[in-house]
Amino acid sequence: MTKCGVAGLGEMDLFVIDSDSESYSGTSDSEDQECEFTDHAQSILSSLDESIGKIDDFLTFERGFLHGDIVCPVSDPSGQLGRVVGVEMFVDLETYSGDIIEDVNSKQLSRVRSFVSGDCVVMGPWMGRVIRAFDLVTVVFSDGAKCEMLLRDSEVLKPIPPFIFEDAPYFYYPSQRVRIVHPSVSKSGTWLSGSWRASRDEGVVSHVDVGLVHVNWITSVANVWGDRSSSPPNFQDPKNLTLLSCFPYANWQLGDWCTLSAGHDGSLPSEDRKCSRYSQTYVVAKTKSTFDVLWQNGSISLGLEPYILAPVSTPGDHDFWPGQFVLEKLAVEEAAERQRIGIVRNVDALERTVNVKWIVPVDDDIVRYGSDPTEETVSAYELVEHPDFSFCTGEVVIRSALNIDKSEADLTNGTMTVSRKSLDTSSGFLSCIGNVLGYKDDGIEVQWASGVISK
Repeated sequence: MTKCGVAGLGEMDLFVIDSDSESYSGTSDSEDQECEFTDHAQSILSSLDESIGKIDDFLTFERGFLHGDIVCPVSDPSGQLGRVVGVEMFVDLETYSGDIIEDVNSKQLSRVRSFVSGDCVVMGPWMGRVIRAFDLVTVVFSDGAKCEMLLRDSEVLKPIPPFIFEDAPYFYYPSQRVRIVHPSVSKSGTWLSGSWRASRDEGVVSHVDVGLVHVNWITSVANVWGDRSSSPPNFQDPKNLTLLSCFPYANWQLGDWCTLSAGHDGSLPSEDRKCSRYSQTYVVAKTKSTFDVLWQNGSISLGLEPYILAPVSTPGDHDFWPGQFVLEKLAVEEAAERQRIGIVRNVDALERTVNVKWIVPVDDDIVRYGSDPTEETVSAYELVEHPDFSFCTGEVVIRSALNIDKSEADLTNGTMTVSRKSLDTSSGFLSCIGNVLGYKDDGIEVQWASGVISK
């Protein structure tokens, strides 16, 4: 029979069954049986507690935050709140052969596909969202011939087992062996080397990118300015589109596919470098991030580990942040024109007071400082978030027509004006659609689709 202290669920089940059977000879008394059962149960519970602890540690370590997320200290969840304003991420990458490249800065990673479903894109004055991206697959044949094929249907080009990646996020990937099921796709393809032959029906994928993009157009700069503009065709060449994205380096997750920036192959195992003409794809095997947090009192903590922060999903209506635009709360009978606009300087979360710099509006769309802006400490309950000047990090914005200047494009003191002349070209509108990076220096910082950052 099993002895006192044996661990393991299977053995415990066997013990219980044997003790209940009629053939059990009773070689140990009831106290011994009770001892065995108790020790088994304690061992199982101990193992379970240890496993749960390890899972909790893993989830805490892997907890991620994005720019703009609201957090609080784990050690003081009822204290002041913070907003994530910076992310630094390092990853471990796994090659197709199982080798690991450790501690790669995520800013050195690039996406495998230039566009994927859900991306925001800009073309001319129009902004839209990608519904689907169709693969442009380059296949190399055994005799050296090479063909580029645009695939609208995955049935025309079939992967051949064995598969290098069992759970690949994309149907086609470099180094994959494929069979051409419908010869018409290769016959109508672009032959980069050689020409079409019916016998060329099997090959290896050497490169995959996006060849055609289906876009749902949402709005245009012209429409926002009161003009009329017809939306472009929904199917577009990816060369005509500009990706609208900010902080892409902070969005990597376990299992994501990526490529490395040029010059980083020195850290690759020699076997992978030999196969580099086919295998340029890596899998994110581990992530580790630190975070910069702006606290309500105006202080900034740099490089915080994730385990000391907890997410806050629903901040209160009277939780304010440095740099945020607010309005003075008026009684119903007071005139709206007397309502003051302010910028939060800092917050005392314990006392529920806010230090505000009051400013004056120049017109309905532009706010500038008056001749003598004043600062005042008021109750948080005497303020409301400004409905027109409230922006979230990452939010897509379009430049107001009132910010369009008749002069040439200019960058002065971090602000930018756009010339009417520049908008005669499609690329000129890239300076009119962008993403909010956050509040900075009493203004809103925006990264435009052109790549320029301005306030």
